[in-house]
Amino acid sequence: MTSTSIPVIDILPLVNLAADPTPTKSIPDEAQNVALQIAEACQTVGFFAITNHGVDHFVVNDALSAARDFFSLDSTIKSAVSMTETYPYGYENYESLGIHCARNDDDHSSSGSNNVLCRGNKNKNSNAISATTPQKLAPDSKETFSIGPINPLKSKMPPRQFPPFTSPSFALHLSKYFEVMEQLAQILFRGLALALQLEDPEWFLREGVFDEGHQCALRILNYPLLELELGDEDVNEVDVQRDPIIRAGAHTDYGAFTILKSGGPGLQLQLSGGTSGKGKGGEWINVPHLPDAFVINLGDLMQRWTNDRWRSTLHRVVAVFDEAENKDGITKAGMKTTETTNVEDNKKKKVHQSAQRQSIAFFCQHERGCKNCSF
Repeated sequence: MTSTSIPVIDILPLVNLAADPTPTKSIPDEAQNVALQIAEACQTVGFFAITNHGVDHFVVNDALSAARDFFSLDSTIKSAVSMTETYPYGYENYESLGIHCARNDDDHSSSGSNNVLCRGNKNKNSNAISATTPQKLAPDSKETFSIGPINPLKSKMPPRQFPPFTSPSFALHLSKYFEVMEQLAQILFRGLALALQLEDPEWFLREGVFDEGHQCALRILNYPLLELELGDEDVNEVDVQRDPIIRAGAHTDYGAFTILKSGGPGLQLQLSGGTSGKGKGGEWINVPHLPDAFVINLGDLMQRWTNDRWRSTLHRVVAVFDEAENKDGITKAGMKTTETTNVEDNKKKKVHQSAQRQSIAFFCQHERGCKNCSF
């Protein structure tokens, strides 16, 4: 695996354009230049990061804090509103919210995954998931909570539900973040229209296409602390770089695009198989963690709309164990390596940790049954 730098695009000209989107107003050169950068990123990578996006960092921090507090609650409270066949939101600890999961790196066929969160053992002394081999640490070792659009009547989606006995601020902060992401999605849709050189920059934002009837979804994710306990005889047999521990299995997103606020490193993408990005055997590339940016990735819908001109790229999340330690022995990624001695057999064991972290994904999806979505 190698590190690379996905395109980082300053979208301030698009933010300024959104402040005065007069139909008769000519598009400034600065905004056109941003559109060219977006077009290049969408065609070659399918991923890009955005800066100067206009999102208040207090809104982001409040949402991340709310997510952290929620996932620290007892499971009976978290699961009081769970994802079901009739309610596609709520709490879950397996992957099923409309993305295509690969069973392994050599099989990218669509399949649902019912992997439970804790295939490893729950550490009695912490909230960590512990195991003695990478194989015992479950793929998709995460838990999530999702909400949908604010307007159930127009979107034809179920009304939002929040678990009772959670803090009122939980619903408040998630709803505010959703509202702000709607605004950012509009800015990005305008940029995508310019990148496609459509005559109408508001093409994606027309009534009946992306309005109050949209079906966007907000998902908060918790990647729990993972502990891998290795004996001396195991150290040379385990290579978490060659065979990484999967936190979120390989998949593409189903909608137009996703706005991700990442809580740390571990995101990887695979550039292979030509334009579609879904070929087998391609190298996994590390996506740098950019604390003040959002990561944007195109979904299957956008790839289909553009007739494969733009790409919906296969991506996954892996546990990070290899960051340099800081003075406390804990890395920026949260990895900590300690040595313990088993009293019974007097054998030394090395414990590797991959930090708990939260992320927030906003899945941008148009109105159901959109009839005006062809170029």
